Amino acid sequence: MKKVLLIAGLQEEYYFKPFLVECEKVGISVYLFDPDRFPIEDKLNIYLDSTGHLNGFIETLHFVGDNYSKVRLPICDVDVAWYLRENSPTNVENESLEIRFAKKESEKAVNSLFSILECKWINRPKTLQVVGTNKLYQQKLAAQCGLTVPSTLVSNDPVEVIAKATTWGGLLAKPMGYITLSKEKFYTIYSECFSLTELLESEIAIRNCPLFAQEYINKRFEYRVMVIGNKVLACQIDSQASELTKIDWRHYDFEKVAHVKYTLPVEICDKLQAFMKAINLTYGAIDMIETPEGDYVFLEINPSGQWEWISYYAGLPIPEAVAEMLASA
Repeated sequence: MKKVLLIAGLQEEYYFKPFLVECEKVGISVYLFDPDRFPIEDKLNIYLDSTGHLNGFIETLHFVGDNYSKVRLPICDVDVAWYLRENSPTNVENESLEIRFAKKESEKAVNSLFSILECKWINRPKTLQVVGTNKLYQQKLAAQCGLTVPSTLVSNDPVEVIAKATTWGGLLAKPMGYITLSKEKFYTIYSECFSLTELLESEIAIRNCPLFAQEYINKRFEYRVMVIGNKVLACQIDSQASELTKIDWRHYDFEKVAHVKYTLPVEICDKLQAFMKAINLTYGAIDMIETPEGDYVFLEINPSGQWEWISYYAGLPIPEAVAEMLASA
């Protein structure tokens, strides 16, 4: 009998479709529940009797190969669940009170469903809500696990920001989250370096918006590291080979920037596994730096990081590792 996997998250197939074939090979049947489809397109029904016994169903999309069909999945049939990716909040200014109330109640109903599922989890919703974009919390735990992290300041005090920039010779600023105005307009701000002069001219902006600032770390290479269960798969990114990617490799220049399979030192892998345990995640995409001196620096983890591109460019067996993780859950 096949193991039933329930994926809770966005209906963005590139986050999970690449490992569907491998799941089928190891006897895992994949179902998707997309909170964005609830309650208009999909139904859920949960019944708790007076003895605490649960039953009910959720309407899901059942994937078989490249095809999917809408089916009712009994909640008692779910063997393992994976909260893969959060939905982005939408602007509700022009929505009626009734619609906003219905959305909130729908959100609570989904949260109730996730909280009572009697199955194993890969990444839990509550964990993603705590750590998803909380870079400071991530770095604190990483440091406690023996990993090196950048010196970091979160502040809206121009005096303190300028003082640190003076010490650091400028600073690297990055957003703590994402700017989402609507489903149609998604904006991403990448990491940027700012000089002391620029910061001195931006005191009002600093005062009005807290800055997540770090001492800039010189790089030899950058790494996207996939921790999947007990496996650590690393892609070395030669970000310094292109002017586009020197500060942030996400500006992408695949023609000049090599992406290759890499084996991290054992002690770094052990510390990453200790970090995953401390932060209560089974799966995550970690960004790291290797300095010119050969030191490894932890930057952040994306609990729902997309990986198909590094699997392709670096030849990493990520789909197989995901299927193995799910089969052993």
